[in-house]
Amino acid sequence: MKESRHKKGGHLEYEEKMKKAYQDLKKAYKEIQESYREMVIRLAMIAEYRAEGTGTHLVRIADYSTEVAQGLRLPKHDIYYLRYASPMHDIGKLVIPDKILKKKTGLTPQEREVIKKHSSFGADAFKGTRSRLLQVARVISLTHHERFDGTGYPQGLRGKQIPLFGRIVALADVFDALTTKRPYKEAYDFEVAIRMVKEESGRHFDPEIVKAFLSRKKRIREIWQATKNIESFIAEI
Repeated sequence: MKESRHKKGGHLEYEEKMKKAYQDLKKAYKEIQESYREMVIRLAMIAEYRAEGTGTHLVRIADYSTEVAQGLRLPKHDIYYLRYASPMHDIGKLVIPDKILKKKTGLTPQEREVIKKHSSFGADAFKGTRSRLLQVARVISLTHHERFDGTGYPQGLRGKQIPLFGRIVALADVFDALTTKRPYKEAYDFEVAIRMVKEESGRHFDPEIVKAFLSRKKRIREIWQATKNIESFIAEI
């Protein structure tokens, strides 16, 4: 009887040790994931700061892309990768010369061609990676300037030849550009930008992506308004 209780006690003690080891492992894995995501975002922010951005652009791209993905009812794991990889879309700008990247006046045709190379440069940075997150970042970097009608760059892909993540970020990036003040233009009003997106359905953007984007219009407006308020606050500091 005593031996039986001893065995039972030993079994429970071993079980508790295993549970603790599992919880410790789970905690360590979570910390690694969080550190990895943070590293990716911080690297993207370096590229954004080089282009004299505030960093809020990256947050909006992630948020807009996530809303579109939810409108499309994508699986949770796809939404996760899209959310954390989309801020890396312009990482290739890290190797674009400052005299072109920070130029306040209009670019020459030759300079525009240099700027266009940032898509391929970004994709090359992630070439050969075994990380699913960085594989998604590579796809987005390479294809977010492709257009649904085939007139985009760098490959001139058309329609569904363009990977889904690239089609989503293409819309998110353009919408954010439309609603953001730049050295060469003022920001468009929210409703004007929405109308411009609609007009580009089937040309610049996949109609299905546009439909998903519009289905999340309320949340898109909330994100736009929130970050607009933040940028106004930053400008006043």
